[in-house]
Amino acid sequence: MAKKKNLKYDQNLIEALRQLPSVIEDKRHGFVIEIKDDRARSNETRFEHIAKKSHELKVRDIKAIPEGIKNYVKFTKSNEIENTYYYFINRKGEDRGFIEVAILIDEDNPKKARIKTIFIAHRFK
Repeated sequence: MAKKKNLKYDQNLIEALRQLPSVIEDKRHGFVIEIKDDRARSNETRFEHIAKKSHELKVRDIKAIPEGIKNYVKFTKSNEIENTYYYFINRKGEDRGFIEVAILIDEDNPKKARIKTIFIAHRFK
């Protein structure tokens, strides 16, 4: 039997995610973006997935998301995943890279979206 990999989550990031507003409005594109701690996969919640150490996030990155969605560097549609868009947000401080926020557009209501994941990207897609 394969040994289950021990997933590491940063609890400080999970707390920062809980403090975000549950709805963020993007007036430029007319989206209402929800963030909630639902099940991302069978073994982890959405916030646990985002808080993985491999995503290279810091608490200040999470806190910058509401303002960053309003003042992003680049907004692009995914070529591989249907109904998915990416926001690229500048990081604050001396950190390199961009905060990449992936959102999924609701099929029934194209003005409604939810955050799929957040991680650090070192170049645009």
